[in-house]
Amino acid sequence: MKYIGNEIYTVGTGVAVGQACMLLSAGNKGKRFMTPHATAMLHQPKVPSTGERQATELNIKWRETLAQKKELLNILSQTTSHGIAKLEKDMQRPLYMTAKDAIEYGIADKIVERDSKAIADVMSAGAWDSAAGLVQKAI
Repeated sequence: MKYIGNEIYTVGTGVAVGQACMLLSAGNKGKRFMTPHATAMLHQPKVPSTGERQATELNIKWRETLAQKKELLNILSQTTSHGIAKLEKDMQRPLYMTAKDAIEYGIADKIVERDSKAIADVMSAGAWDSAAGLVQKAI
């Protein structure tokens, strides 16, 4: 997301868990929205069940999970302005946040209401349809 020149708007609806929460936070500051009843949740990366895997495979998976956690913490540190130590502590157990909590934490910037003009400020409904290649037929 950070490699393109366009402004990135993110909108959290429903539940943004783990990496989805990180993606929500990675939009441009001031352009990160959540709906009023949406939830954001931070947690550590999970190690899938091991079953009867060999010790070597477990070691590989463990290293990969630690690398994912490090990247997640680095990105969240940049997008939320919290230190890695705080984020790591907060992620020891699932951290559920309402839209208001997520704004206070730095995951999002604003709550977008049904009647909000936030999305329309970017483009009109017709412009969104046109940009998506949708054509309205004349009646």
